Amino acid sequence: MNNLYHAPLYIQIEDLLEKKILSKKYLPGSKIPSERDLARQYGVNRMTVKKAIDSLKKKGLLYRKQGSGTFVTSVTPDKENVYFNLSFTDKNSNSGISELLTKNGIHFSNEVVGTDLITGNAFFNEKLKLNDESGVFALHRIREIKEQPFAIEYNYLPAKLFPDASQVDFKNVSLYDYMDSKKHRPVHFSQFIQIIPALTKEARLLKIKKGDLLYYIIYYGYDEQGNAVEYTESYLISEELNLQFTLGGILGEKETY
Repeated sequence: MNNLYHAPLYIQIEDLLEKKILSKKYLPGSKIPSERDLARQYGVNRMTVKKAIDSLKKKGLLYRKQGSGTFVTSVTPDKENVYFNLSFTDKNSNSGISELLTKNGIHFSNEVVGTDLITGNAFFNEKLKLNDESGVFALHRIREIKEQPFAIEYNYLPAKLFPDASQVDFKNVSLYDYMDSKKHRPVHFSQFIQIIPALTKEARLLKIKKGDLLYYIIYYGYDEQGNAVEYTESYLISEELNLQFTLGGILGEKETY
């Protein structure tokens, strides 16, 4: 290491690795040396190397495959170029995460954490405007890009409109495609967004640190007939994705941020 370079050791290693990535010495999709090998190569401990790699992972230059090692991303922007268009003027403009990722050409996967039928819950009955005991279908998923979680979704649907939802493989089937097959795809939305620190549960599921910032988004979805068909709570890692907002402008014009 360069003793005349007074930056912390992990930053020096981060810089060296980043130069190798950007110069294509480490090719996109290739596996980089292990933390142990890099520590030996640069004469530092593994924790220093791990800190450098974690920083490059946050920049989008590296990603980890559990049990396989660390790899160079196929594209190297600071963030995945996914724009979640949350419109506060046009209630028809919002899309589901699956649709948005597909439109952006980004490969993703779903891990279904669990499903359930919830009955007699006043909170969800109010959110979905239910006045009977038919219950609510609950779907809990973790969304992943390059085998790294970037979002948690809790979806709640009125069970009377989706009676066979528990039989669907939502690991491979888009929720909105399924809802469309039942003629109740959400086409109008209202939403709420807030930036919050990750609590213990979200940090564990998203493999981030407790206190890291998340986008917390609540969706209310309505079908063509105006039925409340979806209540969703999403937690997205703020460093991984861009959000695009459409707000009402002067004289009815729209501005995109």
